[in-house]
Amino acid sequence: MKNHLIVFIDTLVLSIHMRITARQIELFQVAYRLRSTRKAANALHISQPAISRVVAELEAELGVPLFDRSGRKFEPTSAAHGLQQAVQKHYQGLERIREAAIQIASGTGGHLRVATVPAVADTRVAVAAGKLMTELSALRVDVDVLDEKAGMAALREGRVDCAIVSSDPGDPNLACTRLADLQPVAIVPRDDPLAAARGVSAAELAEAPQIMLTPRSPFRRAVEVMFDSYEVSFQVRAEVQTQSALVRMVAQGAGRAIVDKDILGTSQVDEVSTVPLTSNLSWPVRMISFSASNDIPGLQRFTDELKEHQGPAR
Repeated sequence: MKNHLIVFIDTLVLSIHMRITARQIELFQVAYRLRSTRKAANALHISQPAISRVVAELEAELGVPLFDRSGRKFEPTSAAHGLQQAVQKHYQGLERIREAAIQIASGTGGHLRVATVPAVADTRVAVAAGKLMTELSALRVDVDVLDEKAGMAALREGRVDCAIVSSDPGDPNLACTRLADLQPVAIVPRDDPLAAARGVSAAELAEAPQIMLTPRSPFRRAVEVMFDSYEVSFQVRAEVQTQSALVRMVAQGAGRAIVDKDILGTSQVDEVSTVPLTSNLSWPVRMISFSASNDIPGLQRFTDELKEHQGPAR
């Protein structure tokens, strides 16, 4: 028996900028749910090439890939998630489905799911998502804060459309875009002997205990590599998940820390002193997505916004 959507639009065709038939929607939904053209064909008692042809026609009409076919996978892209969400709201009317399809194809609407490491969640990612949603009222951007390993797992499992991390996974099936190289700075309490310094070396910084990100953070690992490269030992006073917590602990006099300077526009900047590092240290930030999703307009817009981020005004 046909579902309610097909009963509603069985003889109709979406028009104006694109033509999407009821049959295409029906086959798309089954392929989306089963994550397989073979299983979808078996469920509908038709040939697998027929399913593949209809999906390809729908992708050609939209102008964006709906499924990632790299290797043996058949995973929905962010465009497919957005179209499925629109289809599920069919009781609100056929017109909204047509509008949602046009928005997804143009990158002005849809639903983008992002995983990001904590270090840039409150700064670069939150600012980019907020600005983009303000500009595009039909676009929704959900942000999940995960460590690098968990974020990549969420991407591979299809729970997010992109992951903001530091390391390049080196996977040929994934697109890796370098967004920026953060230039971290040292922060110390106002009464710290280094508060008035024009620069601080790794050795000078390590003379007092450090407040650091957790060992799961790629930025924490980069700091450890910096100290090791200068053969400097250091004491960890405390470990925290976020840079905001680093700033607040340093502001209370608990120790010293290394942070991305962008966080100082959102935290207690007046309670700490910022000192440039003379030691070589940078934090690369990358966006990882499936290659098939990389050309989807909504994801491209988000990538461009992340690249243009200049940090909060101070």
